[in-house]
Amino acid sequence: MNKIGNWWKYSGILLTITGVIHTIVGLVMGRDTYWKIIKSGFINAIEPDFERAFAFWFFICGIMLIIFGQSLHYYIRKTNRQPAISLGYWMLALSVFGCFAIPASGFWLFVPQSLIIIFAKRKK
Repeated sequence: MNKIGNWWKYSGILLTITGVIHTIVGLVMGRDTYWKIIKSGFINAIEPDFERAFAFWFFICGIMLIIFGQSLHYYIRKTNRQPAISLGYWMLALSVFGCFAIPASGFWLFVPQSLIIIFAKRKK
C-alpha cells in the first residue's frame, strides 16, 4: 500500500476544515469591516468600498469551500470512490499559483490535500 493509503476518504472533510478555518480567519480579521457593513444596513453597503468587498468575498469563499467539502465528502461516502484525479491536479495548480501570488496565505493548505487526491491508490 502506498503512503497515502486511504487518506483520500477524508478529502471532503479536509476541504471542509479548510473552509471553516478560512471563514473564521476572515471573520476575526475583518470584524471591524463586517460591523461597518451591518451598521450600514447591509443592503448595498459593500460597493464601491474595496475593504468591504474584500471582506465579503473572503467570507463567501470560505462558505463555498465548506459547501464543496461537504459535497465531496457526501460523494466519497455514497460511492466509496476516490475523487477524480483531475480535481487533485486543479487544486494543486490553483494552490501553487496562489502560493506564488500570496506566499503568506492559506493556499499552502491545499497542497497536501491535492497531493492526497493525486497519489491515492487508484482502483483498476
